[in-house]
Amino acid sequence: MGCGWLKFTLSIPRDEPMTKTEKFTQWSCLLAYVVGGCTFLLAPQLWALVLQLDLDGRSEGYMRVAGIGVIEIGFILLIAARSSFKMSRHQECLASIPGRLLLVNGILLMMILRNMLPLSFALFYMVLDSSLALITLVIWRLDTEGASVVTFCNEISTSILRCHGPKTGGPTMVIFFLGIFQLFFWLVLVIRPDLAQRMFNLDPFLGYSGGYLAAYFFLVSIHGLYHVVGASNVNRSLSLVFVCYRISLNVPVFTILFLVGQIERNLFITLMSFDMLFSVIIFVSVKLEKQSENIANEEVEMLNN
Repeated sequence: MGCGWLKFTLSIPRDEPMTKTEKFTQWSCLLAYVVGGCTFLLAPQLWALVLQLDLDGRSEGYMRVAGIGVIEIGFILLIAARSSFKMSRHQECLASIPGRLLLVNGILLMMILRNMLPLSFALFYMVLDSSLALITLVIWRLDTEGASVVTFCNEISTSILRCHGPKTGGPTMVIFFLGIFQLFFWLVLVIRPDLAQRMFNLDPFLGYSGGYLAAYFFLVSIHGLYHVVGASNVNRSLSLVFVCYRISLNVPVFTILFLVGQIERNLFITLMSFDMLFSVIIFVSVKLEKQSENIANEEVEMLNN
């Protein structure tokens, strides 16, 4: 069963070859986000040395938490690119372009101007995301016959404007609405990390620690955006991925970081509560849909007999 789920998630075997745009998204996300995020999680001191960062207060622990968010974005886009079970081949890949060029750069610029993040840290991600977005755009342009601004915008927005996510029902609808909540709730805390400090009763922010925590909140908000885009594209490979990374990555890593004193108890409880609640809601919706499909198949077999 586990092997079958993994093959379904990774679309193995494939019905047709991946496009160049999908291949680039897959490999760039694996190397830049999954591997890069692992270095932030496992060795923040290395980045502190390279980017000349001061890790005051809870900065090291919050940077590790931000590394988890980067890893998960890599997994989401990797699976979205590989998926054979979606309406539009490139919706998630193309949606990442304005997301990285406009949303990421805009929020990071705001954080620089408000002195929430070190300039070297913010510029590193602005250059990385902008470069990957522009390369993806060029590859898609060369890979797509008749590519234009209109086709680019249509491929991103058509399924969202037609409300395919909510209309599909089941786990797709659940993921869509959870994504909207996740997108805007955490984005508020990115703009006002002092609210998070008071709401969750966290330690006082020293140095850039509040900015690193806000960076994680921003990454979680971006996860919500890809919930919405993936659900709108009815990308069924993503349904259990949104449960899997929360249970298999977030739960053990948050637990370890709490036990070794890298994050506070209240932050640990808050993040775990959100992840467990979302995981249960999505998993239950998937199970209910599966039961409905089984009942429908049994009724068809009875009628045929």
